Amino acid sequence: MQNRAIELFYLFFQGILTFQVIVFTILYLITRRKDILYYSLFLFFAAIYFFINAPYTFFGIEEDIVWNSAWYDYVNTPVIIIDNLFYILFLKSFFADLTTNSKVSRVLRFSLWIVPFMPMLFVLFTIMNLDKQFIFYTVNLIAVIPAIVVSYAIFKNKAHFASLVGIGLLCTIAGTLTTVGMIILRNYEVHHLFIDGYTLFFLRLGIFGDMIFFLAAILKKWHYQEKQLALEKLQSQLAVEQLRNKISGELHDDFGGTLSGINMYSYMIGDLLKSGNYAEADKSVSIIQKSADEMTHKLSDLIWMINPKRDSLQKLFERLEEFTINMASVKNIQVKIDKPSELSAIILPVEQRRNIYLICKEAINNAVKYSNATLLELTIKETGGKMEFSVNDNGKGFNAGMIKRGNGMVNMQLRAEEIGAKLLIQSQQVGGTQISLQCKIT
Repeated sequence: MQNRAIELFYLFFQGILTFQVIVFTILYLITRRKDILYYSLFLFFAAIYFFINAPYTFFGIEEDIVWNSAWYDYVNTPVIIIDNLFYILFLKSFFADLTTNSKVSRVLRFSLWIVPFMPMLFVLFTIMNLDKQFIFYTVNLIAVIPAIVVSYAIFKNKAHFASLVGIGLLCTIAGTLTTVGMIILRNYEVHHLFIDGYTLFFLRLGIFGDMIFFLAAILKKWHYQEKQLALEKLQSQLAVEQLRNKISGELHDDFGGTLSGINMYSYMIGDLLKSGNYAEADKSVSIIQKSADEMTHKLSDLIWMINPKRDSLQKLFERLEEFTINMASVKNIQVKIDKPSELSAIILPVEQRRNIYLICKEAINNAVKYSNATLLELTIKETGGKMEFSVNDNGKGFNAGMIKRGNGMVNMQLRAEEIGAKLLIQSQQVGGTQISLQCKIT
């Protein structure tokens, strides 16, 4: 019983299916995403299955000759088992965020445990010469159940970009259940064009819908990501412009003021030397030396902060470690450094790196100058998805109410707020001070 329209659809569908296998294979080679790999393998084995089950349409061979052959009996069922296994793996991989839901995770895990037992069941049925159609029903239903659960989770949670994939899943579910139903009806001697001649028509139709919606979801996601990249690029340009303005202002305020002071004292030294006031001239020289030294350190910090080669968390901590050791050595303070080993992989935006450095530098500087400590600890650790920078000393503490009026403390708080970080200060008269900066780093 042949139908020209359905035969043409079969040819059209098989061409689209083969093309999609190639497309998703290329996508996998580009993205190296496991969900893409599993989906391409699912389509590949589906294509093999449909070639096997429509020999007249594709090869001009009568169906009865193929379906009654020994190789068909040994190949057909294993192909559908492998096909459904890759489909379940695709569901688990693509919806990894949904699998954090315990119910969804349990269903997917159970399905993945059951499917590998199907080949053993197939071998057993073959040895016992039993009808293996039961395995076809079971494998397809095993794949349908997680698809139903995942679809429910998609529409319930309104997962981003997943609604299109959810619609595709519904197509596969409907096609699979309809096909299984028609096979059951055929076993009960119910006759119809689709039941007798085109039992897999609705399975093909379901997979066709699944492919279309999945591809549409990927294209929609890429379009969204392109817009996000453009937005991030614009935000990055604005951030760079703001940083330039800030650096320009600091250069004007700090360096301009310092250079003006040096220039003024240099003229004063000349007048003092002419008048024979060598003691005052010597004081002015000391002031110039101190100002030049401070300007040198500030300029070194500024160059370091804007250098793209120094944008890793590892480089930041190395800079803080070096500053801590140099500062502590002036007062013979022992230094203890505690850091994890995997810092080098984390990259920091310039503004975040700058503010973290200046906050920690201010804390280290205050500890060395005012605490009379014998031990200074610099620590970095990860807690709850955040990085925590700590500067601890064992010296004398301070009154938090008094210190809040200082410019240094106010600046530290403002810098922390600027990068969305949390600044914590604990100080005791006996037991020292702990200053911690908690910030999220991506």
